[in-house]
Amino acid sequence: MLSYLLVRLILNKLSKSQIITIGLSGGSLVDLHASMLPRLRLPWARLKFFFVDQRFVPFTSDDSTYRNYQSKLFRQLPLTENNIIKIDANLEIVEEYAKDYQNKLQEALNGEDKARRLALFLSR
Repeated sequence: MLSYLLVRLILNKLSKSQIITIGLSGGSLVDLHASMLPRLRLPWARLKFFFVDQRFVPFTSDDSTYRNYQSKLFRQLPLTENNIIKIDANLEIVEEYAKDYQNKLQEALNGEDKARRLALFLSR
């Protein structure tokens, strides 16, 4: 049922825009999304993802939201790096890291109609 509703929501938003941007939360939601999203028939090239709670850690850390999604979900989907808005894990100062990610998000969302945005804050 949840999968059906999610597909309808995404397809509805895609009927109004060529691309939609989806905010993903980490933690236990990574496993939920990894078990559900790959089964959905969606135009993956028209979806962009960003992380609403990425931590200031390298991508090799178990605490990296990007790493967890990359290893559990993204590798199952026909996505490229262009579909994923991520932090620059090479930055060493938290303020630079935050500013870089803010700039990337603003660039990706700049001028977007609100119809393009979708946040997946699903929980069990």
